[in-house]
Amino acid sequence: MRIARFLMAGRPAVGIDRGQGYLDYGAILDARGYGTDMKSADPERCIVRLLRHGLLDDVFIQEQLEWASHTGHDFWLKSEGFVPLLPHRPSKIICLARNYSEHAKEGGGEVPQAPIFFVKTDNCAIGTGRPIRVPVDVGRVDHEGELGVVISRRAQGVKAADWENFVLGYTIVNDVTARELQKSLGARGMPWFQAKSRDTFAPIGPVIVTREELTDLDARRIRVTVNGELRQNGSIADMVWKIPQLIEVVTAIVTLLPGDIIATGTPAGVGGIKPGNEVVVEIEGIGRLSNPVEAA
Repeated sequence: MRIARFLMAGRPAVGIDRGQGYLDYGAILDARGYGTDMKSADPERCIVRLLRHGLLDDVFIQEQLEWASHTGHDFWLKSEGFVPLLPHRPSKIICLARNYSEHAKEGGGEVPQAPIFFVKTDNCAIGTGRPIRVPVDVGRVDHEGELGVVISRRAQGVKAADWENFVLGYTIVNDVTARELQKSLGARGMPWFQAKSRDTFAPIGPVIVTREELTDLDARRIRVTVNGELRQNGSIADMVWKIPQLIEVVTAIVTLLPGDIIATGTPAGVGGIKPGNEVVVEIEGIGRLSNPVEAA
């Protein structure tokens, strides 16, 4: 199942695709009397609210779609003219450092003995098609294509064996990084926040693909191109710390909320981007996250 948000005739819509095209799930919920609370919500946090209210449970969704199929109403979202939006704005993005050995080497480091993670804040998130805005005073800024794990419910102290009960699905994240600033901060023993959490520094999308649909993650590759030039081409199978381990380590320290994302690290090949570039991150089975680069 694929979950996405679109702009349709000037209004945001939540779409669900079970392989035959997108249905207007928000309209179905409205018709069923579930959508009233959603209308007053920030549209970018609508999917988070659906998760909190249990309205993205797989059995519940199936019941709503079964009802919709017998109403005689047309709930299909027509592909012509709709614009993909940021799937959702997470409260935080937990990012893994050096989770691919070749990327650790290209950065002059080694694979850590335990996962190292940091946080991007919600101001960073933008959808596909939206510009990455690069400040002129921070030096080189890099792309980092990553697999994002979307959390389905409040997660605290989760054991690795139970990880599936807390994962809605997967998306794509570009962990945009002010590289020169990051190195300068690190050399002074300071946190990376200024280099990682600037506005627009976390493109996300274009959709969320549910865990049940994307079961063969290790067979997928992450590819990043800049103006058509291939920069990164890594296998998800090469992650040092796998998703169950990451969820256990992170939730032992940080409580994750519905819609939060764990960005699982980037393969080798990171490189600079500048205004005028087009950055595309692709993961097989999820889609294509494309963003132009502009000067801030």
